Amino acid sequence: MMGSQISITKFQLLMVLIQTQIGIGLLSLPNVVQESARGDGWISILFAGVVIQFLLIIYLKLLKKFPNDMLTDITKKLLGKHLGTIVNTTIYFYFIFTGSTLTILMIKILNEQLLPLTPGWVVSFLIIASCVYLTVSNLRVIARFFVLATFWILVLICITVLSIWLPKEIQFILPVGSAGGKNILLGSNNALLAMLGFEALLFLFPFVIGNTKGMLKTVSYANLFVTSFYTFITFLCLVTFSPEQLHQIREPVLFLFRGLTYRMVDRLDLIFLSIWIIPMTTSIIMYLFLASKCLAGKKKSYKNAVIINGIILFCLSFIPNTDKITDTLTQYVSFLSYTIVIFLPCLLLLLSRLVKKRRSGGFV
Repeated sequence: MMGSQISITKFQLLMVLIQTQIGIGLLSLPNVVQESARGDGWISILFAGVVIQFLLIIYLKLLKKFPNDMLTDITKKLLGKHLGTIVNTTIYFYFIFTGSTLTILMIKILNEQLLPLTPGWVVSFLIIASCVYLTVSNLRVIARFFVLATFWILVLICITVLSIWLPKEIQFILPVGSAGGKNILLGSNNALLAMLGFEALLFLFPFVIGNTKGMLKTVSYANLFVTSFYTFITFLCLVTFSPEQLHQIREPVLFLFRGLTYRMVDRLDLIFLSIWIIPMTTSIIMYLFLASKCLAGKKKSYKNAVIINGIILFCLSFIPNTDKITDTLTQYVSFLSYTIVIFLPCLLLLLSRLVKKRRSGGFV
């Protein structure tokens, strides 16, 4: 475990993982999974949750072999200094690229739905300045903020429950499994991208108090919560909108609330989006933290790294946020995520076992 001044509890880790995973991807997820899995999109999300659980188990097996090291330290120990540095640079670019993509998508949605007259650079500056302000603090402060921010997710769940009273057509998802296994798997690929953030465990593990016991239960609870939440909202959208409507609506989660009006409350979708700014921002904060840890490592230059990465995110946020460009950015994130989130940890776990066998004399 790292120094006690920056350590976090398992409960704080639980909240951090939830806040990092839940983000902007949920707003368009029903539209994305419906394109391939159709009415079985909710099954795709459940399958993605199973895949994430499997990856979390792999992460823990690797991290328990190096309980005091982050991913960037493990790569240098197993791959050597030079190759490890190259891999760590790729990891850094993955976090920066993912953080900038989240920022661009967030600006796009806020300009389209909430702040149409506000210049994009103003929105970007406010978002990134807030993220940098919190990220320059130590991990314990970030974790405490994430715990407080979880209250608003509970508020969002309560708002979502109100949509149950909207007209539903259960035949939109029937017969179950009609999309076929291949299409459900394709939908799971898209769902997995929307649920990214669990890879933060690869950097947070050494900071957790008592990380030798009970970690699997903690990360499993986080994955169960996120998977259930995403499945619930996607299921509501699938039985509320027809396949033709979902194909045309890019952010169906917001449209889900436009049909709800009350005598004292109107435009519930804007209320939902205003609160949703918090989980969207926490995702950016964590990716900014991870990128800064890649850049600074265990050195005292962490705060400078946060400021530098904040400036980089601000500059990258000027990339035009047209649908074509955002789709291209998402594809790049998809490619990098498979490399960093899936392939690299599996490779490192295999290498760690081979090294252990060689040292014990069992490897020929």
